[in-house]
Amino acid sequence: MRWQRTGLRALVVGLAVTMGLGIAGVAHATVYRVDEFKITEPHFDFGDGRLHDVSGRPTDDGRLDWVMNTPGVWEPTLVGRIWVNNARNECVRVQMMVEYDNGFIQTYTDYGSDFCAPTGQTWFEDVNFSPVADQYVHAVTIKLQSAESSSDPWVTEGQSARFIEP
Repeated sequence: MRWQRTGLRALVVGLAVTMGLGIAGVAHATVYRVDEFKITEPHFDFGDGRLHDVSGRPTDDGRLDWVMNTPGVWEPTLVGRIWVNNARNECVRVQMMVEYDNGFIQTYTDYGSDFCAPTGQTWFEDVNFSPVADQYVHAVTIKLQSAESSSDPWVTEGQSARFIEP
């Protein structure tokens, strides 16, 4: 009987230690800064909330979160909504232009939020886009692009300011 209690106690303590080590090893993301902004163009918008009935502009700002999951490594994350308003069959998407410390600029397209409006009503798609995690990220600019249909070339409707890493 004594052996069974000791064995059970050892098992419980072992599980508790294992669970504790597992929890202690979990890394947490830290958002160092949030840059809030809107891009408002005729028929195409980026922001958050909903579209204001009178102006047709987003009621809230979208945001660029400067996230650090690993020490020294920036992961810029775009969060918000893109809208097509009163445009038939036109498509919309966002791109993130990332400038690195050496001046090189890489463009990343968010194909997950790329969509075409089937009718002339208001359509939106949520955006949560973080295409890169790199210690050399220096600045980010967001582009809102449109195309007349899914097979037509993309054109830039508007863009954000250039946001420099914190």
